Amino acid sequence: MSLLKKILIGLAILIVIGTVANYGLSYWISRKLPNIIQSDKDMPYNISYTDLDIVLLKGNITVLNASLSPKDSTAQLKSGAYGQIEKIRIEHFSLWALLKNNKISVDNIIIDKPEIILYPEENKYNVKGDLVKPFKNTVFTETVEVNRGKFTLLDTTDNTKLKASNINMLFRNIKIDSTTIDDNLPVKYSSYSLKCDSLFYQAGKQYNITTQELNISDTAITVNNFKLTPEQSRMEFAQSIPKEKDQYRIEVNKIHIPDLLWGFVNDTLYVRTPLVDLTKVNAVIYRPKMAPDDLSVKKLYSQMLREIKFDLKTDTIKLNDSYVEYQEQQSYDKPAAKVMFSDFNATIKNIYSPINKTETPQTTLDVNCLFMKSSPLNVHWTFDITDKTDAFTIQGKLQNVKSSVIDPVAKPLMNITTTGDLKEIYFTFNGNRNNSNGDFAIRYDDLKVKLYKKDGKDKNKLMSAVGNLLVKNDSEGELKETEVSVERVKDKSVFNFLWRFLYEGLKKTLLPKIISGGD
Repeated sequence: MSLLKKILIGLAILIVIGTVANYGLSYWISRKLPNIIQSDKDMPYNISYTDLDIVLLKGNITVLNASLSPKDSTAQLKSGAYGQIEKIRIEHFSLWALLKNNKISVDNIIIDKPEIILYPEENKYNVKGDLVKPFKNTVFTETVEVNRGKFTLLDTTDNTKLKASNINMLFRNIKIDSTTIDDNLPVKYSSYSLKCDSLFYQAGKQYNITTQELNISDTAITVNNFKLTPEQSRMEFAQSIPKEKDQYRIEVNKIHIPDLLWGFVNDTLYVRTPLVDLTKVNAVIYRPKMAPDDLSVKKLYSQMLREIKFDLKTDTIKLNDSYVEYQEQQSYDKPAAKVMFSDFNATIKNIYSPINKTETPQTTLDVNCLFMKSSPLNVHWTFDITDKTDAFTIQGKLQNVKSSVIDPVAKPLMNITTTGDLKEIYFTFNGNRNNSNGDFAIRYDDLKVKLYKKDGKDKNKLMSAVGNLLVKNDSEGELKETEVSVERVKDKSVFNFLWRFLYEGLKKTLLPKIISGGD
């Protein structure tokens, strides 16, 4: 027999042996692979599929029509996670790690069209215990990719609490093992990205949050068409609250955080970003005054930031081309008074907590907008979160206020209407957790007043006549100035504090001893 023929026969034998070995090993792996997970007593799920394709030479596994269901759940009483996955592709798995250590070490895991429904459990769902720990000795992979996924979280009445559609995710350098399992982030990764077309979240019993396109990565967040929508009508809300409370309706065209850093140092969460950019915020705040007063002490913003329990540092928050409206309704038979701020642009600097900080710069807020859609308003607000007196200063300038603009607010809230123009108002409001003092100045033309009785319906002729005798028709081009001091009502907000300061300034410059008079 020639040497060439011997070589060819040898190669043929090797090919046959290799083919048989490949088939045998593939068959063994197809039996062995699901048992690695299923045999773990900590694995809480049953996993099944319709087809499993293994290409041993390339180290690829394809699973078709996989199903996931909890081991201890029944058709009558579902709990935990249920899933249907069209295809799972595992690329370049390590046969040696599988044979020697019962570990799955792969380059890539690609999951197509997963649909996951998470039912409530008797015990609170725990990511570490229910999902991560069963794999603590199993999975190492360079990337995990999810394409066109859907996720639904149900509450105890099978109503949707959270829903996301067309989810696309990519995680790089995934590691789960005994060294990571007890960390705050038990799944380690080098980077991630998440995109979805829409998101719905039931935020408590009173609000829903929805978004359209959502893009999140380890370094940035972009949210389009964010909406916080009340579930109740205003009447339902007013009748349901035991104490005074605001109802919010907020829409944001775009939320952009271009540079985000977060994680844990020991057990302390840190969140840091140089910029949060909000475009076209539309916020309507409604307060029904029919409910009893909430007499709890209200914290000022400096105290709220000072008491944050994690490491927060935001250099700048910007609101661009926005609109803010506050509505207050005194009774069911009166319409709500509205205060509107349009063309609202604001820059807030140095929003932070004191944790892990060596520098404590002042927090500042600068606003320019149109008051009641017509009068330019500029505000500069400063405070230091480390000052435990909660001292702050608000400086403002308001120009060209028409009586026709402020009457819809002044009449329901103050039982007063005016004719004439307020040309300029300046104020410096120095406050703290107990009291305030500052300066107030006003210039006006052709001003007259009408005061109403407490029911707001009948004119108080005597008080109106006396008031107009005391008020000059104009300030003769000069600013009328006064010093103002008011005590803080601690069960009211800082905006009530500011309003009472301005109200006192108006009283002292325009209507001495009149507005606070009787019937």
